[in-house]
Amino acid sequence: MTFDDLKFAQRTRLEYLDRLFFWDGAATRASLIKRFDISNAQAALDFRTYLAEVPKGTLQYDASSRQYLAHESFERLTGRASSLEFEQLLSGEPSSTFDRLPDLQRTQDMRVLRPLYRAFRAKEATKIVYQSMRDPEPMTRWIAPVRFASDGVRLHVRAWCYEREGFRDFHPARIDADRSFDETKPAEEVPRDDDWFTWAILKLKPHSRLTDAQQRVVRIEFGFTSDVLEVKTRKALAFYTERRWGLEQKEPRLERVSIDYVPMSEEEINAN
Repeated sequence: MTFDDLKFAQRTRLEYLDRLFFWDGAATRASLIKRFDISNAQAALDFRTYLAEVPKGTLQYDASSRQYLAHESFERLTGRASSLEFEQLLSGEPSSTFDRLPDLQRTQDMRVLRPLYRAFRAKEATKIVYQSMRDPEPMTRWIAPVRFASDGVRLHVRAWCYEREGFRDFHPARIDADRSFDETKPAEEVPRDDDWFTWAILKLKPHSRLTDAQQRVVRIEFGFTSDVLEVKTRKALAFYTERRWGLEQKEPRLERVSIDYVPMSEEEINAN
């Protein structure tokens, strides 16, 4: 259930109540009053609305503590919990309870992102000065941006490169904002990006160098439900997927069994 028929404010309160019962195992009207600064009457109404949807026996009122307690059989009404939700929950705790590693933010210069996006929207090619990690000096290139992707850390623009005559991924931070985008032209002779419209199906298993006990815990950690773990991504993003999963590390926990490339159906292409 998602409480779709309720007004947004009350739906938000009931979803919060649902999370409280799942994570804390208990909640009171005071929980809602403190969190949302509402009246006791409104909190009571919210509780009645929520309790009417919960299966009998999954919540029990404890007179001694004056709160409702969640029984072991309790299940959320608003979908499965996630680790992201857990992190958000911990973020509200004192700093001594939870912390995270600093994020080395990649440069995202709007002087680069905006003209790339505009060229993409207008189906135009634009001239850039780009410093790749393979070339010793910056090179001038004409590119036609066709889509964008994120590897979870940084943004990439995927574009047709007229110099290389192929699709390439460009890191916006490596584009010289002061010397790029002075010229544009209609994007011509850009073929279909077959790698974007092809599935890469990776089959993974715990690394063979691991002991049986270590392999067993890796299966638990990565959620294996069979002998191999199947990961589906676009062929154009397979490299980033393997890198993010650490398959190229010195001592990886996973190893690739195989990778199959399957062209998307016309329905999938149209949906993309």
